[in-house]
Amino acid sequence: MELRDKIIGQLSAMTPPISGGCLCGDVTYICREAPVWSANCHCRSCQALSGGPFVSAFSVPAQCFNLTGGTVSFRRNAESGYEVVTTHCANCGSRVYAQSKGATHLVNVFATTLDDASCFKPVSNVYVSEAAHWIDPPETVINFAKMPQA
Repeated sequence: MELRDKIIGQLSAMTPPISGGCLCGDVTYICREAPVWSANCHCRSCQALSGGPFVSAFSVPAQCFNLTGGTVSFRRNAESGYEVVTTHCANCGSRVYAQSKGATHLVNVFATTLDDASCFKPVSNVYVSEAAHWIDPPETVINFAKMPQA
């Protein structure tokens, strides 16, 4: 099976509309299009922000993502030099999505916020070079030492 077919197979598990929200339910979202990518990010920033060894997210076109509810944002500069904005529920603090100023056409939604997380299948591990030493990155179709171009 070709790499492209494997990637499409993983992403096809998530059929729109894709819905989710925060822990307290104040923030909800709907994605009207299928993801274009999915990943486990092992970068030190994601580790620190999540309190875990990696975060899992899927990328959807920004124009298909609708969010309701009160949010707050945290801004930081990524290794790429672009600002990354992570959006949280203003009430419970759950991280809902992140967006890079270098790829504003995409919204990266955290898989843990899915109403049905069983449909999430990561295509890749990114920042494997920064993976926590106490875990083996989950099996995926492709691994990247850093972040590939969007």
